[in-house]
Amino acid sequence: MSETRGNTLPLPAQPLAPNIIASSKRQGFSAEQKKYLADMLAQLNLHLVLGNSQDTAPAAGPETFWGTEIEELCKEEKAKYDTHVLDIWDQIVEHNSANRIAEGITQFMFRHWGIFNVEPNSEGYMVRLRIPSCILRGDQLIGLGNLSQEVAGGYGHVTTRGNIQFREIMPNRVLDLFAGLYDIGLACKGTGADSARNITASPTAGFDPVELIDLHRYGIDVSHRILNTRDLHGLPRKFNISFDNAGSISCLSDTNDVGFLAVKVRDNDAGVTAGVYCRLLLGGITGHKDFARDTGIVCRPEDTPEISEAILRVFLEHGDRTNRKKSRFKYVLDEYGFDWVCERIQEQLDSFGHGVKLMPLSQTFDAPRPAINRQGHVGVHPQSQPGMNYIGVALKLGYLSPDQMRGLGAIAQKYGNNDVRLTVWQNVLIPHISDEHLSAAVQAIKALGLGVDANAFAAGAVACTGRWGCKLANAYTKQDGQAIVDHLQARFELDQPINIHLTGCSNSCAQHYIGDIGLIGTTASDGSEGYNFFVGGGSDTDQGLARELCGPIAARDVCELSEIIVGNYLKARQRDESFLAFTHRHDESQLQHILLAR
Repeated sequence: MSETRGNTLPLPAQPLAPNIIASSKRQGFSAEQKKYLADMLAQLNLHLVLGNSQDTAPAAGPETFWGTEIEELCKEEKAKYDTHVLDIWDQIVEHNSANRIAEGITQFMFRHWGIFNVEPNSEGYMVRLRIPSCILRGDQLIGLGNLSQEVAGGYGHVTTRGNIQFREIMPNRVLDLFAGLYDIGLACKGTGADSARNITASPTAGFDPVELIDLHRYGIDVSHRILNTRDLHGLPRKFNISFDNAGSISCLSDTNDVGFLAVKVRDNDAGVTAGVYCRLLLGGITGHKDFARDTGIVCRPEDTPEISEAILRVFLEHGDRTNRKKSRFKYVLDEYGFDWVCERIQEQLDSFGHGVKLMPLSQTFDAPRPAINRQGHVGVHPQSQPGMNYIGVALKLGYLSPDQMRGLGAIAQKYGNNDVRLTVWQNVLIPHISDEHLSAAVQAIKALGLGVDANAFAAGAVACTGRWGCKLANAYTKQDGQAIVDHLQARFELDQPINIHLTGCSNSCAQHYIGDIGLIGTTASDGSEGYNFFVGGGSDTDQGLARELCGPIAARDVCELSEIIVGNYLKARQRDESFLAFTHRHDESQLQHILLAR
């Protein structure tokens, strides 16, 4: 379908050329571009000039899409081969004008623009925003509050990728949503399906007292690079990138496909000058029981955007496009090995021609990482700048009303520096609050019905959307998670946090495998919603996959069981032993015997 606007001439009959982007970082053409050029040569008989006679057809092998034969593509890849994911604007306009929600393979394609059909669980579309490096301005948050009320369902949620989701967007309001986002300098393109999702970064970048370096600018660079490069849309599968400043709050870089972890390199015999670098981690996908692993490579922080593009191009060329269950980047690493993949990354970098090099260096030359404060994302904390503070605002599993969004944005403008940060722990930070204005800012936050204090359960509680808004979920994770927090905080007072992660399905959006206590939705024995329980997961310096404790447990019984688990831990632990340390000290049978005792 094509359309004309104003004095625009009708589109020509022949197909339009794929958008060939001039880029100093790309040599050669994509498969789509090669196909277009070959077809045009044949149509214009230019292949005769190039040496083929009329009686001799040009030699051709099987038609391929990024190296995979067309007939072997899975249905999603066939759809992307037929129509590039950026070339569906007319379909979006058509659905919007008809107030028709996208379904089937069309809905898969629409997700690349950030809109998801989540019916019948939740009416209309869900939209996931793109907030690179998890940084917003206060005025943008005010604008989002207005949009959530005018276009969406009147609320939003901070997600586990440090961005915001809206729901209940009617099909005829999609263009209004896009326009509203553009007006405040935001977008939702590339936040779903086979895209490089929101680029995360340490939320305290630039003011963390213990950070090694502020990396957030590089995350923003990567996001803009992706949005403005045609080839980097429509990957073999979704892709996650994270920038970790090695500061006081974790951004879970080791759960991403690519993690850039700031490290302080000491004197060494490998020819790497001592200083601050980024260590390259690859292959994190905890839903598939893998953390990102050290490649044995460091790089200059300023080279991370170009390295990110090189990695994405390796994934484009070698990712599996025949089997969706084996198409994540982890499986490229599994098939070819880390050394081989790193060699291909370096080849891509060499093709860009900017002299960027991956530097082999053992972790033994890294100085120890500064300690992570597991409650550093909630409460009042001093910044690296004297007399300045940041406030971690406690939310109920990421929920924000329009008034709360507008109010927090206004507080950031009045008392801060118009700066707002989002965390992968589903809450908000407002930095740059002077000692003089701290009390007034805290009171303004409380006037919104929010707090700056969180008990050890609320501070570490994370939940995905769950069944009320996701077709894949097996349980109501948001509701059950809040019930667990309320139940436990009424019965226990902890001296340190216990992270509780609830995820609705095997995609593990809330990463149940890294929670002190992790719950994954399933069906209980009586057919009702239920959960399997896991314990002992962690990330960063506490890295480890949680082990199964019990299940399935009916959702109506999870509060009682959580109370039993926490109570038995407190009785059996050694002095002030953390829940994680306690679980690491016991095998699975011992944990079942101790934690499930009644």
